[in-house]
Amino acid sequence: MIKVVVGGATGKLGRLVCEQILADPELELTAAVVSATGGNVGKELWPNIVAVSPDRLEEVLTDADVYVDLTTPQAASENVLRVPATGTNLVIGTTAIPQKVLDDLAKATADNGISVLVSANFALGVNLFWKACEMLASKLPDYDFEIIEMHHNQKKDAPSGTAIKAAEAVQRAAGPMELRHGREGVTGPRGKEIGVHAIRAGDIVGEHTLIIAGNMECLELTHRAISREAFARGCLESIRWIAGRKDGRMHGMNEVLGI
Repeated sequence: MIKVVVGGATGKLGRLVCEQILADPELELTAAVVSATGGNVGKELWPNIVAVSPDRLEEVLTDADVYVDLTTPQAASENVLRVPATGTNLVIGTTAIPQKVLDDLAKATADNGISVLVSANFALGVNLFWKACEMLASKLPDYDFEIIEMHHNQKKDAPSGTAIKAAEAVQRAAGPMELRHGREGVTGPRGKEIGVHAIRAGDIVGEHTLIIAGNMECLELTHRAISREAFARGCLESIRWIAGRKDGRMHGMNEVLGI
């Protein structure tokens, strides 16, 4: 039985991940961590699962195998660096964490001999989408690249972590390019750039499109999330994969999928 603690348990994805853990015979949800201002601290969110505030994180990780962070960039930045010293492995699905925090986490991971998995998106199809972005860009390096991403109107960060990872995949394959976040006014001829455009509307779960355009043709690659369940299922796969590791390294979903 893999014992799991989930941070951000009352968020859209956090709640779904908790529910799937509770339904999985191989996993045990031992604690739910929520914001101290969220109004749920001390309340029973599910039978026998009481929410605790972040100041009790080390306490609830004492007997845990994996901590899953699905919080906010600010909360994750404050909390994930506290995990390695507990000896608990870590899965991070929170996006827009500052690079300095991730660099410090990598050092703490090595120093404490735990294993960490970081992913901007747990959906299996999205990870293949990133791989396809890199492959296509490698074959069409002189074409123009644009990324359009769409999410619900409550999403806190823009552009999405998934869009940023898609842009990084293009850059790896086609060379360095400036990221241009939207355009306005007299912009002049296009330079060596990737346009990244964020749409926030309604309850859109998530959609990402890479546009690759030449002078005589245009190719579009799209991943569309129909349900957040796709993210939750991928998160559970990550939990199972990281649980038994203690290698002092940072990992990604590409390793989980073998791609």
